[in-house]
Amino acid sequence: EGDDILKAELRQWDGYPDLDPNRMLIAVGATNAIYYYARTLLNEGDVVLCEAPSFLGSIVAYDALGAEVRGIPMDDEGIDLNILQTKLLKLRQSGRKVKFLYSIPDFQNPSGVSMSLPRRQDLIRFCVDHDLPILEDNPYSRLRYQGKALPTLFRLAQEMHPATEIVTEVVSFSKILGPGARFAYVKGDKDLINRMCAWQQKVNISPDCVTQRVVARFLEKGFMDPHINAICDYYQPFLHTMLGSLAQFMPEGIQWTKPDGGIFLWLRLPARINADELFVQAREHKVSFIPGSKFYPFGEERYNCLRLNFSYPTTDQIREGVKRLADLLKQLIT
Repeated sequence: EGDDILKAELRQWDGYPDLDPNRMLIAVGATNAIYYYARTLLNEGDVVLCEAPSFLGSIVAYDALGAEVRGIPMDDEGIDLNILQTKLLKLRQSGRKVKFLYSIPDFQNPSGVSMSLPRRQDLIRFCVDHDLPILEDNPYSRLRYQGKALPTLFRLAQEMHPATEIVTEVVSFSKILGPGARFAYVKGDKDLINRMCAWQQKVNISPDCVTQRVVARFLEKGFMDPHINAICDYYQPFLHTMLGSLAQFMPEGIQWTKPDGGIFLWLRLPARINADELFVQAREHKVSFIPGSKFYPFGEERYNCLRLNFSYPTTDQIREGVKRLADLLKQLIT
């Protein structure tokens, strides 16, 4: 389940000093943790609900376990609860077993959308009322460059319904400590954590002990929060440059999200433009992105959208890349 010293440091740093350590699991990265959760709950033919679009790695993992993934559209405040209710009730009435909702509420991958506080509260109420567990994937919430931080779904559930264990949260360190830090930890129901631990022991026995002690010492010395602040200061100009370049160069008919953090944003193109085909053309101009169709459940793909990442290129490269993409889109539109 993980190193006791590390768990103690994580509880203090994450603001849960009284959390039972038996409700925590240390894993080799968030993707592994998500797999253990899914492997614990899913049987072949079960249904997983997720935001649409959503993280490709999780969609693939659920599909590999024989589950059917169904997407729920989002608006500017996050997942659409009316559509969620309609789809959930319809699936259950048809006899399908909907095992959980997978959500990335902060600076969502790939859209960059953050769920509003009222939407988070309404989602918790809905899932408690409908007995729908939530798997909260949290790689990005601390990469906030402006605005007020929002409580996680896990924290809200603890405050609103302390007697329930409706939310399991996976916290990744690869985005806030370093890309090579294959380390994540999970907070959730004690029995569920025990069952996830059993799967972890079958797959890789235990997470790396050296990495656990390194992270524990990093937390103990108080290095984590200054390190995250430095990362945010580093990324913020990249986001502002991309948003400014999009506003300057993009033709009419192109829409994009405007996140306050994270590392992604989402472009919506006119319906007749296929981003998969655009990708091939853009590569000829030395511009790259991820076509949006890759982020939808199988059979629900949308092709007039794409994901941009601003964390790697320089500000000059961002500006030039957006201009080249905009010029290509202008040609296609006209």
